[in-house]
Amino acid sequence: MRVKDNGDSITLWASANDTWAWANRSGSAWPCSTLADHRFCASFDDSGLVDLTVDGREAGDIDGHELSSVCADLLSGRITSDHPCWHVTVGQFN
Repeated sequence: MRVKDNGDSITLWASANDTWAWANRSGSAWPCSTLADHRFCASFDDSGLVDLTVDGREAGDIDGHELSSVCADLLSGRITSDHPCWHVTVGQFN
């Protein structure tokens, strides 16, 4: 996983291994995952998601709730609560 903080926006890259590990973690599995074993890149600004690719292509049929959950989990602890994107990526899901 990589995170690029642009100050007023943030981009998250998750590998296929990252999404598989997230969907299959002990005690918090996501058994019907549409993202497990797929890589994605998601960019956010203070209004929400602004760009998403899955496996290098425009995102197809993925579960929006799962995307929100995986982004919140992966970004939690990576950005602070005073970051402009914190509420739309982490805060609203806590």
